[in-house]
Amino acid sequence: MLVYENVDLQPHNSFGVSANARYFSAVNSFEELRRAFQFAKEKRIPTYVLGEGSNVLFSRDFPGLIIKMALTGVEIDQASGVVRAAAGENWHALVSSCIGESLYGLENLALIPGSVGAAPVQNIGAYGIEIASVIKHVEGLDTRTGERFILDAKGCCFDYRDSIFKKAQGAHFVISEVTLQLHQDWMPDLSYLSRDKEFTETLVETPEQLFSLVCRVRRRKLPDPRLVGNAGSFFKNPFVSAECLEELKTRYRDLVWFDTNDPGVKKLPAAWLLDKLGWKGQKHGGAEVSSMHALVLINTASATGEEISVLADRMVASVFDEFGIVLEPEVRIL
Repeated sequence: MLVYENVDLQPHNSFGVSANARYFSAVNSFEELRRAFQFAKEKRIPTYVLGEGSNVLFSRDFPGLIIKMALTGVEIDQASGVVRAAAGENWHALVSSCIGESLYGLENLALIPGSVGAAPVQNIGAYGIEIASVIKHVEGLDTRTGERFILDAKGCCFDYRDSIFKKAQGAHFVISEVTLQLHQDWMPDLSYLSRDKEFTETLVETPEQLFSLVCRVRRRKLPDPRLVGNAGSFFKNPFVSAECLEELKTRYRDLVWFDTNDPGVKKLPAAWLLDKLGWKGQKHGGAEVSSMHALVLINTASATGEEISVLADRMVASVFDEFGIVLEPEVRIL
């Protein structure tokens, strides 16, 4: 295991912002992962595990050890539908590989940036599907004991863009491998897609067609982080009570909302709230709200992490002032 000092994290985050890590190490095996945490323990410094850096904003230098998850390897059992993938694998590449092996269930999650290991942490989702629905189990390092752990889907405590790994009780778990249960029979969930005009105007009869359509729509709506620094949707969609929704509907006749499994709770699109307040195209320093999508903050002119963070704070404040709703970031701000 190699440890480097004073490393610029600009190449390691999709926002492309500069921030120095006091120490940096890319780990290629479970044993190296264990040794990295032992190193940090001996130094008495904080750690942060980084995948592809597509869901993190470094607003300042990091005073501890950044552990770059570089574990690779994929095993696909077509007969059983069980797929095992190392945490450092690219998520979209895995989705494409599974479709190539005629295993289905991930089509709606195509082109989501990031690594396999980060996917359960965030419980990534798109177009009505979450990774929680296909998780068989995850395993990795319990940093308290230095031993392996294994958790099934129930043990992961999945919720909307949330899991045990984002909570205090699961902070000691670091994922090194994810096991999925996919299906040979295609059972598409098109319920959410029916709300999007581009989907309803395109005939979808095969998983390959759905995969291609999801990729096309995402490319149209979201800027490519390889060209323009961004982390996709910056905020979560907020949930409100049914009573709050009724009050908002009296003030905003064009309000968009969605039902949930709880009749007393409704979901509002954060993008609609921000669009209503005219946030598209607004700037702070080198940071800007994308003109393509109000949920996407972009780095257009060598923005600092602090500039992006300040812009996000202003957006949160404006939504609260107008609607009385608190937007929560999807992106982890360090």
